[in-house]
Amino acid sequence: MKLASIREFRTSLADYSKEGDMVLVTNHGKMVGCFLPLEKSENLPIEMKKEFIAQMGRNIASALSLRKTSEKDVLDDFKNFKKRRR
Repeated sequence: MKLASIREFRTSLADYSKEGDMVLVTNHGKMVGCFLPLEKSENLPIEMKKEFIAQMGRNIASALSLRKTSEKDVLDDFKNFKKRRR
């Protein structure tokens, strides 16, 4: 596992992707993110995977709320997309 500042991570992302190592990303010494190449994702504890999914759900819910978009709007949009795709 590696540790990188946001700036360092941004400039070296291609290298980190090729190396396949997990990278903890920091901003002024505080952890703000984590980069985990997909081939290593099975090494994550299940609790961490659950927290990741829960956080993604909260972020999506917050974004939808800010845009005043309901669950019904999302489902209707998805149904319309499927119809157009055929």
